[in-house]
Amino acid sequence: MQKFKFLVLSLLLCGRLFAQSSNYQSEKIFVHTDKDNYVSGDTIWLKAYVFEATSHHLSQKSQVVYLLLQNKLNKIIKEAKVVVQNGHANSQFILPKNLVSGQYELTAYTNLMRNYSEKAFYTRNIKIVGTIPAPIGLLSSKNLAKPEVVFYPEGGQLVDGISSKVAIKFNNFPSLPKSFEGKIEDSTGKLVTTFYPDLQKIGTFILKPTSGMKYFAVFTHAGKVYKEMLPAAQTIGYVLATDNVVFSDGVLINVFTNSNEPARFNIVARQRGEIILKLPFETTSSNFKFVLKNDLVPNAGVVEIAVEDLEGKAVCKRLVYFLTNAKNSLSVKNYKPNLLPKGKVNFDLMVLDDNQKPIPNLDLSISIVDVTPPAVFSPKVEIMQNSLVFDADFESEIQKLDSLFEFQPTVSKFYLDNLMMTQDWKKEAKASNYIAENNLLMKASVSQGQILKKNEKLKLYFWDKIGMKYQETVTDSSGNFEIRDHWTDTVKVLAANEIGEFLELKFDEIYSPKVETVVDKPVVTMKPLAPSNAANKPVVQKPNTALPAKSMALKEVVITGQKNKDFKNDFRRRAYNWEPDFATSITVDSSSGIPTLVNLIESKIPELTGKLMNKNENWVMLDGTRVPLEFLDLIKPSDIVWLDFIQKKEKTTKLGQASGSIVNLLTSKGNDLFSVYKNNRFQTFMGYSYARNIYAPKYTKAVAKPDKRKTLYWNPLQKTDIYGKTSISFNNSDLSKKYLITVFGTDGKGKTISQRTLLK
Repeated sequence: MQKFKFLVLSLLLCGRLFAQSSNYQSEKIFVHTDKDNYVSGDTIWLKAYVFEATSHHLSQKSQVVYLLLQNKLNKIIKEAKVVVQNGHANSQFILPKNLVSGQYELTAYTNLMRNYSEKAFYTRNIKIVGTIPAPIGLLSSKNLAKPEVVFYPEGGQLVDGISSKVAIKFNNFPSLPKSFEGKIEDSTGKLVTTFYPDLQKIGTFILKPTSGMKYFAVFTHAGKVYKEMLPAAQTIGYVLATDNVVFSDGVLINVFTNSNEPARFNIVARQRGEIILKLPFETTSSNFKFVLKNDLVPNAGVVEIAVEDLEGKAVCKRLVYFLTNAKNSLSVKNYKPNLLPKGKVNFDLMVLDDNQKPIPNLDLSISIVDVTPPAVFSPKVEIMQNSLVFDADFESEIQKLDSLFEFQPTVSKFYLDNLMMTQDWKKEAKASNYIAENNLLMKASVSQGQILKKNEKLKLYFWDKIGMKYQETVTDSSGNFEIRDHWTDTVKVLAANEIGEFLELKFDEIYSPKVETVVDKPVVTMKPLAPSNAANKPVVQKPNTALPAKSMALKEVVITGQKNKDFKNDFRRRAYNWEPDFATSITVDSSSGIPTLVNLIESKIPELTGKLMNKNENWVMLDGTRVPLEFLDLIKPSDIVWLDFIQKKEKTTKLGQASGSIVNLLTSKGNDLFSVYKNNRFQTFMGYSYARNIYAPKYTKAVAKPDKRKTLYWNPLQKTDIYGKTSISFNNSDLSKKYLITVFGTDGKGKTISQRTLLK
């Protein structure tokens, strides 16, 4: 007993002393959406938080996050590549109006996370009510996962002669009846114990293996008898047992062994990948007890407890969920209820810490949704559910926790602990070739007439929402190239070789951890057409009624510029107030001998001869928009009808060019600059999705137009001030009854916020 007290005291004194950083270098993501359920045609407003996996500080590594929305067949419905700034990424998905009703899965990841298990990608289900009902048997032809039974001995292994708690989990079983009972039998058929799965399809039992004996779980389900063998017990070994359900002063840790040889180990506890306890001990008896006191665990959430040898290798380990009574909460101040249609609502919102004091300088995303009828939710469930997502990178999916809190607190903790027994963190990198991205990767294969262009120089022309870019690169020995840049939205890309021939591009698709399931369409047997009397009639050939050809004298037609058009008020000249320093109409025909636009400019403005390739000194604009000089090679001189030259510094400076002159070429095609290139073979690459602002009307007078919004307020960039307060203001829809406020966020230093509250 004295030894036990000494070990607890040692834990208190030196637990913090051995804290050290984990080598786990990945990231984790949490995504806040404005609602849980949507209808087709809705917009999903979302914010992704990108954290360092161990510290929960906002990640400064990856600056690109990938978002996917997939249906039950894993087909990608929507995708986005979003810029990450200081760990924050904002975007939206505009849902198609013809979606099928059902559950859809939202996935988020960074390229760096691909070095680790894909099971640690952020995923969540979103219910969408579509205009098309879900067809019966949509997945009937899909190969459904085979039902399996998995055993999880506490600590990782069974050991001869030591009683161990074992969790049994039923994966891919569609349902288990309430009367379900399973039996544990030994190899002689003798009943050892029974077990009863909970609502998560997890059951537990106590087993003390006998040397040389095998054990089986035996049960009947859907008329089929199952007999599944448990893992073999070790002859000599160690068993880790924990109790944070009945034991209330912390976590009671027991280490059992059947070895008579003394050995030295460490008890190690980690939270968020950081060591919060490292206590050495020596096995000189069969049982060692330790207590992880409440005040040594910095946060509520998942804690990993392990017995490790002196080289840091885990002999046995398990996860527990550490509960604390104190919880942060939301406080609403200065609120005056107003549920009038289109009425204005104002209030102040504060996030309170464990001591019920406002937390300053929080980065928050806040959504306010009209709930009619009132939404039913448990704040405790929300906190727990999101804490699990925040705190761990599990190797298997976490079920919804609502069912865990339908019982008395001790029973709920028991079921939660069962869940923790079936989880593990496998944070070892499976690869190292995925880097943290600062900008987007464009990867494509290049071919010409089905022949891959290997080791060939490419001219690449890009056009996105920001403007036009030109870049040169070289394909590798497989006909592929990779380049990185900051492209926005839909990017038009044109590839050409050195002599100007256009090439075909095939871009790599966005990576999805799930392969799309192909559903075979049912074979429709066509009935033969009924015989018709007309089928036996001879086919009557129609006489040739073409008009007789007339002899025509062909005349040579030369296309020239529109030299007679008045460009005095052409909108493409407004940037310099329609007042160039020099202007001329352009007429180019087939006999002009002017092969390129550069030659054309030099022929009209001799002082620019040989100077255009200095890109910063002399600009060229096309229809009033600056273009890279390389883009001029894509346009024929005969397309140009007018030239303006601006060289006075007071004019060029206003246009952003302080060091040289500007040439503005007007085309005959007019108001759509891209139409100049529309006949070229541009292909599409998806760049960054840009964040839009949610529609939020401000009614200052009576408006008859119906307002059916469900999301009344969405701000992914909300912050609390130095006093911990943030102000909210919005207008109701016509249907507002109650408000569901959802708040997620972080202080940037490892503390995460996950709160919901109802406001009447």
